[in-house]
Amino acid sequence: MKKVQKGAYGYIDAQRKIETIKTIVLFGLAAAIFLVGYLSTGTKKNLFTVVAVVSVLPAAKQMATTVLFYRCSSGSKEVFEKISKVSGQVTSVYDLVITSYDKILEIFHIAIAGKTIIGYSEKEKIDEKFAAYFIKQMLEQNGYKGTSVKIFKNQETYLARLEEMQENLGGEEKKELEEAMAGVIKAISI
Repeated sequence: MKKVQKGAYGYIDAQRKIETIKTIVLFGLAAAIFLVGYLSTGTKKNLFTVVAVVSVLPAAKQMATTVLFYRCSSGSKEVFEKISKVSGQVTSVYDLVITSYDKILEIFHIAIAGKTIIGYSEKEKIDEKFAAYFIKQMLEQNGYKGTSVKIFKNQETYLARLEEMQENLGGEEKKELEEAMAGVIKAISI
């Protein structure tokens, strides 16, 4: 299985498989520990049972992560191809699931040019204003002041704005800044 890096298209679907395998292995390990204890002593009242019960805790935590990945999905291939054609040299991040205390924000694509950040979500239920505010707030907390963040639900509007961003591409110093901001955005995403 090829590892898809966070921020690349298809990350959510690939990570869903990895998280599922981790969950199965952890629960299987707990069951194996219990069975070893039961088969070797003939009773459930042994130290292996205690270890098996305690090992269910990390398995349950892992299961919560797996469930979150099953609630989300990678964006459509068709939209990915449209965005790829238009984005060109703009710093791009795909397949983001950003979690705040209040909401889970699924953003299919984020483009960064200088201190201008735009994003597109295929999800109708996303609160664009909250998503933009939250991303801007996280960037400011990491020292990136003066950014402009806008999230779109309308694909045509987003693609038009993305084309405009192509005209404002900067030099190497801007590319480093854009990559650093993309790193912060990936860090706040699962």
